[in-house]
Amino acid sequence: MSKFVKDHAGTLQLIFVVAVVGSALLLSLSLRPDSPSRAPAAGSAALAVSIVDPIAAPFRPSVRLNGVVQARTVTSLIPQVSGRVVEVSADFRPGASVTKGGTLFVIDPSDYELAVEGTLAEIGIALSDLTRLEAEAAAEREIWRGQFPDRPIPDLIARVPQIAAVNARLHSAEAARRAAELALSRTRVRAPFDARILETSLDVGQVVGTSTAVGRMFSIDSLEVAVSVSAAERRLIGPVSGQSVTIIAPAASEDPIDGQLVRAAADLDDSTRLGTLYVSTDSNELLTVGEFVTVEVDGVNAPDAYRIPAAALTSRDRVWVVEGDRLAARTVEVVGREEDMAVVEVFDTANGVVSVPPANVREGMLAVARGPGELASPDSRSD
Repeated sequence: MSKFVKDHAGTLQLIFVVAVVGSALLLSLSLRPDSPSRAPAAGSAALAVSIVDPIAAPFRPSVRLNGVVQARTVTSLIPQVSGRVVEVSADFRPGASVTKGGTLFVIDPSDYELAVEGTLAEIGIALSDLTRLEAEAAAEREIWRGQFPDRPIPDLIARVPQIAAVNARLHSAEAARRAAELALSRTRVRAPFDARILETSLDVGQVVGTSTAVGRMFSIDSLEVAVSVSAAERRLIGPVSGQSVTIIAPAASEDPIDGQLVRAAADLDDSTRLGTLYVSTDSNELLTVGEFVTVEVDGVNAPDAYRIPAAALTSRDRVWVVEGDRLAARTVEVVGREEDMAVVEVFDTANGVVSVPPANVREGMLAVARGPGELASPDSRSD
């Protein structure tokens, strides 16, 4: 056997080379464009597509937005008088609720009570001086009329300037008394409105001044929901004019909360370029500052809107129609969804909307429309 291989080695090598070259030629022929094993090039024949006719019917979109609960203002608590704290309410703690007029804490009133007593003493002295001067003036007038019946009594003898000075001193003492009583009343710090406490570090024995905040609180009535809204959603909602909304706050309860749109921000957010709508509710006690909530609001009613298969959308806002014998793209405004249907604003549908556009669709492709029909449920078809 080895002798045979040696004797015919050249012949075997030649046969091998011919076999390899032949295989290469056959492979090359199979890859030629006109080879029957290859499909025809895209666009070389009309594309068969299925078209549908949209149904025009009224539609009122429901816009679902995300928002956050916030307080319009947060009040810092700064005492109006200084002194040592002698009492702190159990409700003056973070998270607690306080009612309007309720005591938050008390500052030692001793110094202010003494100030009130001092002003009362000044008032007593002034009243005594006034009584004395008026009595002296009455006596001087009697003497003057007895000696000089035809002449008017001079003001100085009648104690007129002295009485005026005492009256001025009396008014000043009265003002000092009112100021002292006001300062005394401020030693008992009360809640200016129904509120919830955000933070405080106050305790009995602490000395407070008139320049340092001892806590922060917000009015329960000031709670509102700030909702971010895009330009498209803003168009669906329409003008803000007190529309009713539904607030879903998972942390508060399973039941939705009724609210209403009250106003829109005058500018856009610098980072997101989104607008802001504000929602108020009469159930503020169910909301928590900083809580993320969902807000549902009914948009402006569209008397005519098209319903097309959701599969007809090849992007967020593009559909394809058959125009004559070619495909054409349409940009649409999607206003809502209904199960497997997309609701869009009215647009030019030409000969029909392609229900399921092919993956290689492009503008101007030749197309043959197949199976046109009307998308409608039995109860919505026209007679």
